[in-house]
Amino acid sequence: MEKSSLRLVSADGKTLASGSVDTTIILWDVETHPPIGQPVTGHSNSIWGVAFSPDGGTLASGSFDHTIILWDVQSGQALGQPLRGHTDQVNSVAFSPDGETLASGGLDNSIILWDVQNRLPIPIGEPLHGHSISVMSLAFSSDGKTLASGGADKKIILWNLDPQFWIQKICQRAGRNFTRAEWSQYFPGEDYHATCQQWPAGQ
Repeated sequence: MEKSSLRLVSADGKTLASGSVDTTIILWDVETHPPIGQPVTGHSNSIWGVAFSPDGGTLASGSFDHTIILWDVQSGQALGQPLRGHTDQVNSVAFSPDGETLASGGLDNSIILWDVQNRLPIPIGEPLHGHSISVMSLAFSSDGKTLASGGADKKIILWNLDPQFWIQKICQRAGRNFTRAEWSQYFPGEDYHATCQQWPAGQ
C-alpha cells in the first residue's frame, strides 16, 4: 500500500484537511499553518473521514449524518447532493489512484464503492461486508486493484477490485448480461456490449 492513498494532505503537499465534531472542515496551509479561507460547512453531524482526490481538486468527507459529500477545494462548495448509501455513520473515505472510484466505510460494517463521475455505487452487487464491527480505515493499492480495510474487529481485509474479477462475479450472481437500460444507468456514454459471453446480450 502506498502512503499517499490516505490523502489527508493534498498531492502537492501544501494543504491539510481536517474534519471535526463541530461539523466543519478546515483546510490548513501546511507550510505556514493558518487556515485557508472559511471553514467548509454542509454536514449536520460530526465529520470522521476526509480525503483529497489524487489531483487535489476534490475533497471527500464522511460524517455521523450517514452521508458523504464531495467538495470543490477551490470554492469550498459541495459538488452536487450528498452520497447516501450507508445506514450509519461514515468513518473513512479514500479515492482510488485514478480518482474515478471513492471507497467509504462505516459503522454499519459495510464498504461502498462509488463511481465519482456518476455519483452512484459501482454495480458489484451488495456493499462489501467482511468486518463484524465498524470499518474504520481504507486504503487503495498503487494500481487500484486492491483495497485494504481496517475494522474495529481488529481485522484487516484485502479486497480484490480487479474489474475482470467483478465482471465474473456479476455474471455468476445475475445469470445474465446487463440490460441496455441498466448499462445506460451505470455506464453512461459507453457503448453497450455483453460482458458475460456465455449469455446473450440484454434487451
